[in-house]
Amino acid sequence: MSRYAESTDPASVAMMRRVLVGECARRGIKPESTEGEDRSLVIVHAFRGGMTEEGELTVLVRNLVD
Repeated sequence: MSRYAESTDPASVAMMRRVLVGECARRGIKPESTEGEDRSLVIVHAFRGGMTEEGELTVLVRNLVD
């Protein structure tokens, strides 16, 4: 089983979604856009790598360069 197939609890998924939606709104992009999808991949990868705090993930995606 790939590590991306592991299940994530609903509260964590909701938190990652909040981070994504907030950052997309701040940048004026849609979460479903290519840019939004790129950011969602960064969020999920960081979460699975151990960065599980909402504030940490928010700072991470805010610091991404376009």
